[in-house]
Amino acid sequence: MLEPVSFQLAGGRAHRAFLALPDEGQVPFPGVVVIHDILGYSADLRRHCERFADAGYAAIGPDLYRGGRPICVVKTLASMATGKGFAFEVIDAARAWLATRADVDARRIGVVGFCMGGGFALLAAADQTFAVAAPFYGVVPKNAARLEGLCPTIAQYGAKDTVYLSHAKRLSHHLEELGIEHEVLIHEDVGHSFMNDHEGRLARLARHTPIHAFYDPTTEAEAWSKLLAFFEAHAGPAQETRSPPSPIR
Repeated sequence: MLEPVSFQLAGGRAHRAFLALPDEGQVPFPGVVVIHDILGYSADLRRHCERFADAGYAAIGPDLYRGGRPICVVKTLASMATGKGFAFEVIDAARAWLATRADVDARRIGVVGFCMGGGFALLAAADQTFAVAAPFYGVVPKNAARLEGLCPTIAQYGAKDTVYLSHAKRLSHHLEELGIEHEVLIHEDVGHSFMNDHEGRLARLARHTPIHAFYDPTTEAEAWSKLLAFFEAHAGPAQETRSPPSPIR
C-alpha cells in the first residue's frame, strides 16, 4: 500500500514523502529510506518504494528538494560536498519518523539511493544510524576517513558509466582500508541509471552522454536480487509477499 505522508523537520516544518507498507507479513517490519535520483520526487521513486513493500519492508521515499525549482537542485547537490544541509536533515528526519512507527523495527532500517541519491545514501549511512546501505552509482568521497562508521554496504555500478566507474573502484578501496563489510558490484553492458525507469527527453539524451544512462530491466532484476540478499544478511529476513509491480507510467 502506497500513500503520501508528511513528517516534521526542525522547527516543526512538514515535509512530504511516499510511504509504502507490506500488505502482510510479520510485524515489526524492517524499514528502508529510499533516496531519489536527480530527477526528483517521481514515479520511479514510488515504484522503488512499492517494490520494497512487496519484499516485506516499510519504505519511505522523501522529497530531497524544497520543491521542484532548479535552484533547489543546485543547493541539494552543493550540500553533498559539505556533508550537511537540508538534504541530510530530510534523510535523518525520514529515518527517525520511520523508526517511531510501531510496525517498524527501528534497529533494522536501511538506506538506498540512486545516482545523486546514491551519494547521499553513502554519506548519510556513515553519519546516521542505519543497519545497511545500498548506494547505486553514487559519488564517493576522495578521503576514506569520511566513511568511517559506515554500516555494511552493497554498492552497484555500470561498467559503461565512464564517469562513475572510478568511484566504484575508489569505494572498494576505501571499504577494504576501513575494514567495513561490503560488496561493490560492477555490471557489464550497462551504464548509469540502469535501475531507474524514466521517460522524457532528458532520459533519452542521457544514453548518449559519458555516463551512458539507460534503464535495463534485466540488470535491474539481478541487482535487486543482490540487494535483497545483502539486506537479509545484515538487517534480517523480510517476508516477500508478492511479485514487484510493473513500472508506473
